[in-house]
Amino acid sequence: MENKVKLVSKNLSTLAAEYGVSLHTMRKWLLLINGLKVEGRTTRDYTPKEVEIIYNHLGVPNCDYDQQ
Repeated sequence: MENKVKLVSKNLSTLAAEYGVSLHTMRKWLLLINGLKVEGRTTRDYTPKEVEIIYNHLGVPNCDYDQQ
């Protein structure tokens, strides 16, 4: 059976928990993703589109992500 990933808004703490890393490490990883605004954000949450960019770059934690 194929796992489907639902893309929803997520904050830094949620993303760090999904990847099993500290907030500091997650922030460092996000800074390496081109086109993703990490510094000077006006919101704490990453949009579903930004979460998709993160998953495309880092992989989806705990499942296989089929890029379409």
